[in-house]
Amino acid sequence: MKFKSIRSRLLLLTTLILTLSLAGSVWIANTAFSSTLRTTTYAELTDNAAYLSTLIKSSSPNPWLGGHFEAYAQSTSTRITLIDREGVVLFDSEYPLQTLDNHLWREEIQAALDTGVATSERKSATQGLPVLYYALRINDHPTVSILRLSRTLDQLIGYQRSYLNLFFGGLGVLILLSLVITAFSITMLTRPLELIKALSRRYAQGDLSAHTIVESPQELSDLSKTMQEMALLLKTKLEEVESDKTQLETILENLSEGLLLLDTSLVIQVANHEAFGLLGEPEHPDFVGKRLDHVISSREVLMMCNACMEDGKSHSMTIAQYGHLFGETALVVGKRKTKTLKLLACAVVSSGKMEGVVLSINDMTELRRLENIRKEFVANVSHELKTPITSIAGFSEALLDSTQQEERQHFLHIINRQAIHMQHIVEDLLLLSSLEQQNASPVKTWTMASQILEETQEQCKYRFEEKGSILTINLTNPENLELFVNGMLIVQALTNLVINALTYSEAGSEVVLSLKLDEKSALFTVQDSGIGIPKEDAQRIFERFYRVDAGRSRSQGGTGLGLSIVKHIVAVHGGVVSVASTMGKGSTFTIELPRSTSALNDMKAKSDSLYQF
Repeated sequence: MKFKSIRSRLLLLTTLILTLSLAGSVWIANTAFSSTLRTTTYAELTDNAAYLSTLIKSSSPNPWLGGHFEAYAQSTSTRITLIDREGVVLFDSEYPLQTLDNHLWREEIQAALDTGVATSERKSATQGLPVLYYALRINDHPTVSILRLSRTLDQLIGYQRSYLNLFFGGLGVLILLSLVITAFSITMLTRPLELIKALSRRYAQGDLSAHTIVESPQELSDLSKTMQEMALLLKTKLEEVESDKTQLETILENLSEGLLLLDTSLVIQVANHEAFGLLGEPEHPDFVGKRLDHVISSREVLMMCNACMEDGKSHSMTIAQYGHLFGETALVVGKRKTKTLKLLACAVVSSGKMEGVVLSINDMTELRRLENIRKEFVANVSHELKTPITSIAGFSEALLDSTQQEERQHFLHIINRQAIHMQHIVEDLLLLSSLEQQNASPVKTWTMASQILEETQEQCKYRFEEKGSILTINLTNPENLELFVNGMLIVQALTNLVINALTYSEAGSEVVLSLKLDEKSALFTVQDSGIGIPKEDAQRIFERFYRVDAGRSRSQGGTGLGLSIVKHIVAVHGGVVSVASTMGKGSTFTIELPRSTSALNDMKAKSDSLYQF
């Protein structure tokens, strides 16, 4: 774990190189000195041998007897050895003859006998120092055949001691100086590296706006600038990606259709809010990471997604859904509360490789409902108009064939009644159409509550007298407040409710029309004691042409549009209409309207603020 940092590694490497360099210099110096010393010594031995050989040749057969050789050996620090042809030592300046063995087979002796001159080197047995030998063959001498000179290189010891003392002293100074210079140089090198390291760590932590200045060395300065340019570019790209991601998420979350992104294992990777609302609880969005079959328990949907991945084409289907149930089970359990979903599966292919499936989910319930309403409306209008048209056609033919005045009058009366019925249907349809316009805003004025009730009573008076029933009016308005409404439309809505109550009540019964008025709202109620409305029909009676008792309603001349008109009139006034009914005991219709509109309240508030002084 040691020497991991650049600083420690450079220090170790520098010290190692310095040590090797100095060790190499020691070896080179010792080798050079030794080589020079040997060359010099051999040269001296050669000169000495030439002198002594001349002396030997000019002397008697025993030249060593005069003591001249001992003196010369001592003065030149050279060992002199005289050897005969048999290798017997005749004279040696350092050792007694009886201690010396035969020298015939010594390396330098054999070489000298062969070539005339020879050299060799051996270590001293006592001192362990190199000993240089020089042998010269003596020709034409009766006793001496070989002159051998030798000298021990004892100068090496002194030289090595002096050199090593100088070396280790200089080595210490050099190492210290080198380490200081190296440490300074390394610091100058590693400080920019530390700055770049800190910069890169900040980048790794996500701070791409970090900045630093590295002036030298040039390579690190360029590296720092390149890293900062790269970080700036990366920051820009990340901001673009984040912006694109935000836009995509906004689009996904505001789509009116649910979207699921599935991988090749049909595991949900992405799901938008609409998908949560259609398939689960929007407050608990936990689809991501789940398999599709855990969310949509439909074998048909899974088969569609698998088929999409197999052929790479788009597939679609429509399926019923109720809670966590799908298909036929949802239709059986959910009944009228079942939703209709249209699913479209599109393959996701990248570089020719299947990556998954995008499953879009559209709620077609409202469209299906509107489509059914349209179909029912066309069928109902056709049915409602068919009867009077058939009657008019039939009785007009009968009128043409009749010759009796009484029959003709009867036929004309029937034709007139059916034509009026058709007129009422058309008028009601036109009124509904005008009320359903998106910008429908009828003219409203301040109207007295008593006037609305009186006009309603007047509109219904004839029908009640004809049936012998009673219409009771109750008004609770202690402050004599007025309503900001379209009086004609409110009268029509109340008239429709009162006539409807009369139609489904027995002759001689009582219908009560009540109005309770305060500062905030107006509450109208129409109460009867008639046959009542079944619970399953209570939510549908405000639909066009819907009749609880179709035969009775038609026989009374109703168009089947009265309650639908009431609902729309109340809606354009910002109110709500409801019904409470008990079979066999009667029904109570309630209309709750705001006494004035929000726009009028705002205008009044502004007026009060302008003229408060």
